[in-house]
Amino acid sequence: MVDDNLADIEKRYSETKTKLEEDIQKLKKDQEGEAERLKKEYEEKLAKVKESYAASETKLKENAAAQDEKILKLSKERDEVVLSAGTLGDEKARLENNVTELQLYAANQYDEGFSFAIEQVKLLFPDLDAGRLGEADAMNRIVDGKLVPYVPPE
Repeated sequence: MVDDNLADIEKRYSETKTKLEEDIQKLKKDQEGEAERLKKEYEEKLAKVKESYAASETKLKENAAAQDEKILKLSKERDEVVLSAGTLGDEKARLENNVTELQLYAANQYDEGFSFAIEQVKLLFPDLDAGRLGEADAMNRIVDGKLVPYVPPE
């Protein structure tokens, strides 16, 4: 009877051991499957992140290149404007000098024309009082029948 009990215990032990080994193998297999699934999921997500990163990096590089190109273009335009401003300043000074010279030339022409007119009056009317005629000046005007100095309007 002890032998039967011992044999029965050994048999149950053997069955339990086999069942536990099978359970352990099944758990190992399940664990490995889960680990493999998680690893695959991780790799897929990592691939998506890398792809997204690469796309972002490419887009940023393109944007940076476009910005660099824009900076170069704007710098060139600025340099051209600065050069143009300098050239325009020189041109303005030259034109102002021309205007001043032309004003002096016109004033001289006006004064000479007035002097020639006075000389012609002296020649045509020799009886006129030369002193009184000497009061005539290109820069005088007539106000209330009198000669007065011309004052330009302000």
